[in-house]
Amino acid sequence: MKKVVIVIVTLLFGLTIWYLYIKKYDYEISFKANAAPGSIYDQVKNLRSIAKTNDIREIYPYESLQQKIVIDKVPVILEWNFKSMADTITKVEVGIVSQDHSLENRLKVLIGSSKVIDSVKSNLIDLRKKIMNYTDSFMVVVDGESESPEMEYISVSSKTKRYRKANEMMRSNAFLYPKLTKNDIQKDGFPFVNIKNWDTEADSIYLDFGFPIKYRDSLPVGSGINVGKIKSKKALKATYHGNYRNSDEAWFVLLTYAKKNNILVEKTPLEIFYNNPMQGGDELEWKAEIFLPIKDELAENE
Repeated sequence: MKKVVIVIVTLLFGLTIWYLYIKKYDYEISFKANAAPGSIYDQVKNLRSIAKTNDIREIYPYESLQQKIVIDKVPVILEWNFKSMADTITKVEVGIVSQDHSLENRLKVLIGSSKVIDSVKSNLIDLRKKIMNYTDSFMVVVDGESESPEMEYISVSSKTKRYRKANEMMRSNAFLYPKLTKNDIQKDGFPFVNIKNWDTEADSIYLDFGFPIKYRDSLPVGSGINVGKIKSKKALKATYHGNYRNSDEAWFVLLTYAKKNNILVEKTPLEIFYNNPMQGGDELEWKAEIFLPIKDELAENE
């Protein structure tokens, strides 16, 4: 009996030492979100409502980041990790550490009186609700490997932040569409956005917005207009339903799919839009197809 007591006391002592001095976080919270890790990562990175300060340090892009906040004048570190469970399901793990009073905070956690943890919990509950409302507004389905379409096109180029893609699409359409009518240029398909470069660190994109056309020798369209040909490429394809301002959600889903399946891809997605947003209707019935080019390994090795 005495040995049993000694063993129990030793285990309790070891557990106490581990919890108070060795355990990485004061407290951990996890929840699931219906979006790709890159999407949730992006939302957290740009979050400005969880506390008065929001000092973000990226650890691994689209996978983890560290956030320093202040709650009731107490500096707190949140370590976020985003783990893919399926193409459009992410497990979000948040480790919480009081920067200057970790031991005190851990003791308060044990007796259920940590205002820091209660505050973070409340904010994370609100965040989860916002994420759920957002992810309910669109749907992405991965179709797998495919071929992107070949087309002759007319377009205009611009550079902007990824989150301003939809604004740039509208501006480019207002400039380009009258040119088609004025010069009697016949469209031969649906409008598209072709991302020529995506700087994920700056989250900026260089894009072409345009229309497939029936090519002819003389196209008097004026300056600032591109006329060319997009060649078909082997690509990963996804179908997106929702407002087109969020169609880049499919980019994150395809990147996650590519990583899981060890497929090397180029971060130059092509989007094709099948509905006219000006006609309104149920946004979940709007359709876009997104193609993420697969790298040519033979060309890479040459």
